[in-house]
This record gives sequence, C-alpha cells and structure tokens, in this order.
Amino acid sequence: MSEINTLAFTKMFLHLAKYPELAVNGILLSERTSSTNDDVDSSSYLHFVDCIPLFHGILSLSPMLEVALSQIDAYCSTRNLMIAGYYHANENYSDPNPNFTALKIMEKIKDNNPNAVLFMIDNSLVDLTENDRFYNVFALADKTWKNINDSHIVGDESRLSAMNLVKRKQHRQINDFDNHLDSISNDWRNPNIRNELNASSF
Repeated sequence: MSEINTLAFTKMFLHLAKYPELAVNGILLSERTSSTNDDVDSSSYLHFVDCIPLFHGILSLSPMLEVALSQIDAYCSTRNLMIAGYYHANENYSDPNPNFTALKIMEKIKDNNPNAVLFMIDNSLVDLTENDRFYNVFALADKTWKNINDSHIVGDESRLSAMNLVKRKQHRQINDFDNHLDSISNDWRNPNIRNELNASSF
C-alpha cells in the first residue's frame, strides 16, 4: 500500500508541466517507518512525502544519474527519508509504458529498496479536473510489473494544489538536476514550492 502527500504529488506534476513536450523523470521519497506490530510489515507501506525532479529531455543511465542519486541519498540520510519511488514520462505523448531506461533505473533503486515502486506518467490522465492522478503505479511481483493503483491513495487537496500552482505559473520555477547542473543556484530541493504550498489554502 502507498500514499502520496500534496508536496510530492505537486512537484511531480509541476516538473511534467514545465516540460510537456519532453521526457522527464525523478525520484519519490518516502518516510522511513518502523512497526511495533509484528503482524504488520511497515516497510511495505510507502508514504511519499517529497519529490526530487531529475532530468528532462534525454533520460539515460549516465554518470550524472549516479551523482544525483548520491546527493539524494545524502539528503535522505539526515531527514529519515528513503528513495522509494521513481517516476518516468516518455517523450512519446501516447506511450505510458515503461521503457528500457525506466526499468534499468528501477532495477538500480530496488537494489537498495526492494519495496520501491514505479510511477509511469499517463498523458491521457493529466487533466486533473477529471482525474485524481496523472500516473499509474507499478510494483514488481513474480518478475512482472503489475498495476497497483487500487492500493495507492491520493488526497483531493493534492489535485487542487497542483492545478492551483500551475495556474499561478509555478511550474516555471521548479528545478531539476539538469537545471542545477546548468547553475548551482538552481536548487533541486525546490524549497520555494514547499513555501508556495504552505501559503496556499483551499
């Protein structure tokens, strides 16, 4: 089972909105949990609380990906977070299926977190006035990627917040690692987006 909060949902949507004509990808961070109930495997419950946009345009298993993942790991280690998800939007608007790059990156992530899941952007769902999410969630089971949308929770506030920030052109302000590599002043943690959400009310 998994759940995504407003910050993670909105940052992912803003990254997609900034580069609608390009492939984009990124990392989803979950809280580290520990269960006091022996009957509950808390490690399999993922609560996504933040999103780190990675790249736009050419997505590959480049040395820059290793650099990005290393920096994200260091960021997580001081905040009781873990890399638990990966999102991927193909350049082909009508293709919502994971490609070789998406699966290889997921393989790398699952080496460190076997419960990590894959978010594939589905452009047929990006109208949030009609849909509560713009992606499908997949988990690896018996060597097959299976849709687990039914066990993934999205709150109404997430959808409203994402639409509100796009309406206010905040997608133009989000930075991914490509932007950070262009100028280190472009903060890949995007604290400005958190501030915008904190200032918003519905």
